[in-house]
Amino acid sequence: MIRDLAIIFYYSPLNKYSVNAIVAAVDVLQIGDIYLVDEKIGLLKVVRYLSKKYKRVVVGIGFNTLMLADDSFLYTLLELNRGKPGNIITLAGGPHASGDPLGTILKLGFDIAIIGEGEQSIQELLRAIIDDRDYCRVKGVFTVSDGKICFSGRPRPIDLNRFHPFPFWRHLFSPIEITRGCPYGCFYCQVSYMHGFKPRHRSIDKILYYSEIMAREGFKDIRFITPNSLGYGIYHRDEKPRIDIIEEFLSRLYAIIVKKYGGRIFFGTFPSEIRPEHLDYEVAKMLKKYVANKEIILGAQSGSNKILEIMRRGHTIEDVYNAVEACIKAGFIPSVDFIIGLPYEDEEDIKLTLKAMKKIVSMGGKIHLHTFLPLPGTPYTNKPPGRIPSWVKKEVFKLIGKGAAYGQWIQQEKIARKIDELRRKGLILSGSMDRL
Repeated sequence: MIRDLAIIFYYSPLNKYSVNAIVAAVDVLQIGDIYLVDEKIGLLKVVRYLSKKYKRVVVGIGFNTLMLADDSFLYTLLELNRGKPGNIITLAGGPHASGDPLGTILKLGFDIAIIGEGEQSIQELLRAIIDDRDYCRVKGVFTVSDGKICFSGRPRPIDLNRFHPFPFWRHLFSPIEITRGCPYGCFYCQVSYMHGFKPRHRSIDKILYYSEIMAREGFKDIRFITPNSLGYGIYHRDEKPRIDIIEEFLSRLYAIIVKKYGGRIFFGTFPSEIRPEHLDYEVAKMLKKYVANKEIILGAQSGSNKILEIMRRGHTIEDVYNAVEACIKAGFIPSVDFIIGLPYEDEEDIKLTLKAMKKIVSMGGKIHLHTFLPLPGTPYTNKPPGRIPSWVKKEVFKLIGKGAAYGQWIQQEKIARKIDELRRKGLILSGSMDRL
């Protein structure tokens, strides 16, 4: 028997947090059979098989630009979209599709790119497909028809309280997204440009609800997704952290997760971080009462105040030192993010960054190293890929040898070159969002 609709999602460790949220949004519609396919099963094989069993097949792939640097993943995308049967619709979402929708359609071959957050858009898109309606009118849907761009605008920002963070009824769980959107708009980062400059927060009651579901199911380590852990409850760039709200949230969570279920709370650490100007000793001491993490991740990014100002970070290196000191005094190990190879960085700026790294290590902190990646959809999308001079590598390796630094910075330098190569080959159409 030929069934009506199959909805296939590519599911990997690199995209599962976002896919969980999309699956939760689609599941509630109850309009098709949903399949989650990882690389071990083989996406192409599953799509070809199901295309013979269903009248229509929608294949959704959420991915970031870094994933395109993997030749096997890029090959899978190109093969999926090459000569596919007419009953298959391929749908791209995630940071890359939002940042380069035109390249996603014209170069990678997808039928549709969803721009921005996808929960509402994919619900409306699937309803339009089921009803054979024109899905070009769906907000957030970008496609090209008869050589013309079809895009009716970005979707309205969603209310996080209206959507589940993960499909817990499928026993799929993730860190809980508590905030979406970021008011800072750092020029190297996609978050503000994908999700907006006005943050939205999931309510404390909702966070507690999902946390307790996780604990009951045996997932007792509770983590959170947010651009800035101490940004919960604020809405504008110049607002100070709402420590009263954060402590209410953590104290109520502690009563459930730690006291009731014997679990642990992780806050201000993976997969999120804290802005340094928001952390002082009193705040760090408050966090220490509730959280299990021994480290706190701080975003410094550069040791040069000139570079910090150019890329719109909104803090100084002195703020970083103060936050590091506060962490250590409260009993945390500060793990501080730095990006090497940033645009407009000269030799003096790099020396200032190395100086800052060494000072933080001497204070008792650790360094988390990154290399600049020119990501589509950001103001730095067309900047040269991050490159690390050999003299800088020698200095950094000394810190690594002491156990004071870590990170994927060497691999990211290769990825940055690959992204630049894909742009030069035309598979990434840099600045395509500027045309919308």
